[in-house]
Amino acid sequence: MKFLNTVFTLFIFCASVACAQKKPNILVVVTDDLGYSDMSFLPYASKDVNTPNIDRIAKDGAFFTNAYATAPICSPARVGLLTGRYHQRWGNYWFGEGGLPSEEKTLPQLLKAQGYFNVKVGKTHLNGGPVEHPLDHGFDEFLGFVDHTWDYLRLSQEAADDYGEKNAEKAHIGPLLNGREKKSYKNGYTTDIFTDKTIDVIRNTTDKPFYIQLSYNAVHHPTYVGHPDYLKKYGIEQFPFWDPKIENYQSWHRKWGHLGKVDPDGRKRYLLQLEVMDKGIGKILDELEDSGKLDNTIIFFISDNGGTINTYAQNNPLNGYKYMFGEGGVRVPLIVSYPQRIKEKRTVNQMVSGMDLLPTIMEAIGAPIPNNLDGKSLWPTIENNISIHDKLVWSNGRDSWVVRKGKWRLAHNIGWVHNTYELEGGVALPASDEYQYPDGIQLFDLENDISETKNLKDKYPEIVAELTNVYKKWQQEMSDPRTSDGVLKTKNDSGKFIGNSLIEDGAEIYSDGAEKDNFNSAVIDGYEKTYWKSPGGDSGKPLPHFIAIDFQKKKTFSQIKYVPAPDKVKGRVSDLKIYVSNNQNNWGSPVKTVSFPNDAKPSLIKLDQKVSARYMKLEAVQVHDSSQQAAIAEIDIIN
Repeated sequence: MKFLNTVFTLFIFCASVACAQKKPNILVVVTDDLGYSDMSFLPYASKDVNTPNIDRIAKDGAFFTNAYATAPICSPARVGLLTGRYHQRWGNYWFGEGGLPSEEKTLPQLLKAQGYFNVKVGKTHLNGGPVEHPLDHGFDEFLGFVDHTWDYLRLSQEAADDYGEKNAEKAHIGPLLNGREKKSYKNGYTTDIFTDKTIDVIRNTTDKPFYIQLSYNAVHHPTYVGHPDYLKKYGIEQFPFWDPKIENYQSWHRKWGHLGKVDPDGRKRYLLQLEVMDKGIGKILDELEDSGKLDNTIIFFISDNGGTINTYAQNNPLNGYKYMFGEGGVRVPLIVSYPQRIKEKRTVNQMVSGMDLLPTIMEAIGAPIPNNLDGKSLWPTIENNISIHDKLVWSNGRDSWVVRKGKWRLAHNIGWVHNTYELEGGVALPASDEYQYPDGIQLFDLENDISETKNLKDKYPEIVAELTNVYKKWQQEMSDPRTSDGVLKTKNDSGKFIGNSLIEDGAEIYSDGAEKDNFNSAVIDGYEKTYWKSPGGDSGKPLPHFIAIDFQKKKTFSQIKYVPAPDKVKGRVSDLKIYVSNNQNNWGSPVKTVSFPNDAKPSLIKLDQKVSARYMKLEAVQVHDSSQQAAIAEIDIIN
């Protein structure tokens, strides 16, 4: 009888395990800043790209040609993927904003309730918040880093000590996090470490279905830190590491991380990182096959945002790059593989979003889908070519926004000018012209003009009006930008809205520094704690710097409200010249020259007489420190 009871118990246990394994395993691979055309299976792939293992995922899976991140930078986009919602709903628009609030349900939390073992591997960057750490929002294990970037190679405490604590922090050098504890690797490479951890979880998780989010830091900067085993193959040497004794990190990284100088081997260094990641993905696929788990595993492969020009990524045939709201900044590669449900390779042209992964997974495992999501399940699109999104919207909460509806794309851009390069035989050379990212309102027909070359705003004013209203209605549902602690940035210290007549009247603003920060409108947004900061010093553009406003029509005024940059911000202006003009080109002599003390107190600048003009320019001639950068928090005009 005891023997029979034992057999019965074992039968029940085995049946339970078998039942649990009927739920699919889930592997979400998030690559960092991958170029849209940097996968070799694509018909428009860059000729120098070879990604046989990413191609393996696509071989019998679904590739989405119209997949989008929710932001052109990683931190908000990763929150959108994790929650299935527009992160703008709680003020997460740009770097350092919004964070991950504790009340937002995440995919790993939902999966844990369904019996999943959840592991986060690699990069976590969600703009802070009370539950940013993976162990605080549903993951059972974590190996990686909580930051926007990390060194690929120097991963030990010894390496950090060699640089000194502050310098190591600036350069993102030192141990990884294993859970909440630091773990040093004297001879490791992040891509290999993250691959090995993923294989270990696949191999040793047998009693539960697993969910792994593998967030490689490849192919993000510092791409110039190459894997020692691949340097010879690409005919390059290890790039000289930053030396704090020679220059500060900001100067170093502006040169080699932001195209301040063109590295002839820059594209090769990017391709090296891509190959290391692709080989890691191949090892993971091999483990899934060898363990018999591939058939019951859903694999997602996605980039967090578009490829960046700074790493020599290629986004052909799209226009724009990371940080920009062009297609190249927000349209991303997305592949879904699930052998049990997707039996053959297919290309899906319907518009989808990174927010859709969460509901897609919940439907696949037969779990309820939360009713507050902005994302939609991809299965109707994959299996029946059904459109699941009527529209998608993007915004940085300030001066740039986009609406995509059907074939139409309406964008309100703040123009950029960026250093760029040309490739000749795989060698990167400084380009003769700078890269120009367009300014103002633009309407594109993406079905016939995927590269955004023909602005149709004047031809279809009714479409412009319709999509502008779509954006305005969407904006009303979203929060204003918040700090990572959830505090509204729209409020001053007393908690009252400041307001600004210029932004309320639809003024446009530009500067000689738009390509650096895209935050020009911070000076007319009514928020004293936000500010514009010009390029300078490290970027090789000395003072003076300017910021200029197009009032849209002639304005008559005699006073200017001026708020300096907040405390602890470098570049507070000491000497300022004010110009006005009616044609944006002929500024003439300044109507006022004024000097300010080195504090954050607002000033009321009284002009010698009333002026009437369409444009106003503020030229920062000198600042109170040696940064050679100008910073201004707020300007407004008074009649």
